[in-house]
Formats: sequence, C-alpha cells, structure tokens
Amino acid sequence: MPTVKDNIKICMDITDDQITPDLINKLLKMHEPIVSNRYKILDDYYRGKHEILKRTIMDPEKPNHKPVSNFCSYITDTLTGFFIGKPVTYTSNNKQYLDIITQIFEANDEKAENHDLAHKASIKGQAFELVYLDEDGNICFDCLDTDSVIMVYGNDIKNMPVMAIRYYTIHDYFTDKDTTKIDVYTKTNIYHYTKNESSIIFDSAENHYFKDIPIIEYPNNRYRRGDFENIITLNDMYNLNLADIANDIAYYSNCYLILENMSGTTKDDLKVINENKTILTPENGKAYFLTKQLNDQVVNNHRNNLAEDIHKISYVPDLSKEINTNVSGAAIRQRFFNTSQVIVNKERKFKKALQTRLKLITNILNLKGYNFNYKDIEITFNQNLPINLIELSDSASKFAGIVSRKTLLSNLPFVEDVDAEMEQIRKEQSETINLDLIPDANTGGVYNE
Repeated sequence: MPTVKDNIKICMDITDDQITPDLINKLLKMHEPIVSNRYKILDDYYRGKHEILKRTIMDPEKPNHKPVSNFCSYITDTLTGFFIGKPVTYTSNNKQYLDIITQIFEANDEKAENHDLAHKASIKGQAFELVYLDEDGNICFDCLDTDSVIMVYGNDIKNMPVMAIRYYTIHDYFTDKDTTKIDVYTKTNIYHYTKNESSIIFDSAENHYFKDIPIIEYPNNRYRRGDFENIITLNDMYNLNLADIANDIAYYSNCYLILENMSGTTKDDLKVINENKTILTPENGKAYFLTKQLNDQVVNNHRNNLAEDIHKISYVPDLSKEINTNVSGAAIRQRFFNTSQVIVNKERKFKKALQTRLKLITNILNLKGYNFNYKDIEITFNQNLPINLIELSDSASKFAGIVSRKTLLSNLPFVEDVDAEMEQIRKEQSETINLDLIPDANTGGVYNE
C-alpha cells in the first residue's frame, strides 16, 4: 500500500536581495518529492488509480479482477458540495464598494473559482490562487495547480507568507523541448527566471502594486491534509475484498463435471454429452458438478464493516441510505453533526483566504482613487446540508420581531442575496392596488362605485 508523505511548511526570514538562483534551486528540490509522492498519490486515488490495479496473480490461468470502489472521490465531491455547493455571499453597508466587488467577482466567475479551490484543497490539502492585472488593467484571479506553488512563511509568531514561487513547464512543439519558467513573488516585486538542465538564469524583475504577496493559499485544515487521506488504506482493503470474491466466483463458475463410476468415458463420449446435453449413466453411475461453497456472509460483513469505518473516519455519511422525508430537523442535525464540524473548520480557513483576496483587490482599487476597507465586506458561508424546511420556517416566524429581518433572512439557506431579498420585500410592500384602475367586467370601462 502506498505511503503518502506529509506536507511540509517552509519557514524562513528573507528579503528580496537574499533571493538567489541557488536558494530557488534548493526549494525546488525540497518540493519535488512532495509533488512526486504526496500529490501524485492523492491525485491518483481521487481519479480511481488505486493500488488494486497493480495486483498480480502468480497463476496466469486464474482470474485477476481489479474492481475499484472509489470512496476517495465520493468523500471529496460530497464534502465540497456540502461546503461550497451553495455560493458564498457578500454583504456591506457600502453599496458602491459592494457593487464594484460584485462586478469584479462576476467577471472572474468567482463562484466557480471558489468551488475549484475548495475541491483542490479537499484532494491535496491546500490550493493556491493568483491575483493579477491583465493587459487591460482589469483585476483578475485564477486557481493555480497545487503542484506548481511553493509558499514560504516567516519565522515570526504570525507565520505570514513572505515569498511564493510558481514554476511551470512550457513545451516548444517546434523544437520538441521543455523549458521551466519560475516566477518569484514578494510583497513588492515579481522576479522571473528560466531553468535549464544545469542552472537557473535570472530573466527580469517587475514591480506589482498589491502591497502583499499576490498568491493566496487556501488550506483545507490546519494540517493541510486532504479529506480522504485517513481512509486510503481502508479503501484498499475494500477493493481487495471485492477483488477476492469476484475472483472466487469467476474461478469456480466454470465447475468441474464429476462422472462417478464411469471410468470408461472417452473424449468422444464427452463430446457427445456436450452436444446432446444428455448423460446416460450405468446402474451405479452418477454425474454432478464440483463446486465451492462461498461464505458470503463473512465476506459481506467484512466489506460492510470496512464501509462503515470509511464513512465514520471521513465524517461523511452514506447518502445511499435514504433519509425519511418526515425526519425531524434535530435528527438531521445529529446525523450530520460531525460533517458540519468539518465544514465549519473549512470555513474558517477559507474565509481568511477570501479576506486576503478582498484585501489585494481593494489595494488596487484604492490606487485608483477610492478609499475602501476590505473589512467592510462581510463574508457568509451557506452550508449545503439537508434541512427540514418546515421546522426552519416555523423557527424563523417565531423569531420575527425579536431579531432583525436581515438576520432572519441570512439564516435561511435558500436566500442567497440577503440585500436583494430585502429590496424585493420593500418593493412588494410599497406596491398598492388602485381599484379605480381595474376594468369593469360588464362595461369594459373603469370600476366606479
């Protein structure tokens, strides 16, 4: 079974003038085994490339089925859906600021971007995003390949990023050669390098105006572990269970025919038996198949126990077991309690990263003459867990008049934009029906008393 290396966190105090090709090369060598072992294994297991596919059987005549039951992709897809399936919402008392941020988010398809970041972090334990200005000066942000980013943190108590390295390969189809490009980001500059077979060569440097490192890390949790790392060995055992029972069934499905007290049977006799599907036996002769009795109960119990352990350890319930439509909200919350705690921890890490994104964007906006504060934007996550709408609506009606309407609406999972919903309510309440303008059904004119 594969052993997934733990993630590493590089901490050092460094200034721009201390960045050298030798340092970059050393960091790349430290990162390479993480990419080739950790990230590759996690990516393979999500894609269904499990250890069972490498299984060999000594006897080539025996069946060698290699079924893959991919709990890893189930866990990542389910948790990501619970966590970010409903988009993050943003509110602010500064309408102008919120409108500008909303336009930037829409231009960058922010909802899809958040989902991609959460999905990558769920698989590999962390994800990265680059905030940049395009050739027209528009503020953009895009999800990066986790394998291509090295984040360096300071040694102080806050442990904030002090440098980020992004490296990627460009293939020249004319010469059929690969070139590795390296971009080093600090709080004020971007340094460009090219790596060849023997050395790293400095190309150029440029200033950026984000006032912080424009690469953002989105950790999945404090340990930067993927959501299915803890159940990989259990998933391998589950696959092995399926493979063994499938092989046994296939091996013994071609049963041996026993002809008892019929030792004189020849190959020609067997050919006639096969053609006519009939056997004429002597007085004491018997014909029957040799079969193996499979202990299905033991095998099924083992497989079911493995599945239960996988769901328990990953904190992801088995959604194939239907939830009764009449089940209470308390029962739903109890069943999804552990899942909810995982999602809450994700939210804390993700929110901090989203605030960094807002900060970087706001720094550029303020250079254009605005005076915004990124803290004026409130970020709200909307868990996409099963709920009892009847109980929720009943609770909301009981709290009416005790808490503000905005607070009530923000706690209703089907309301994505609280401000837009409140505006629609005000609009509907302000509309009045003028009876004098209603046409009379008999005369076709207006109604008059």
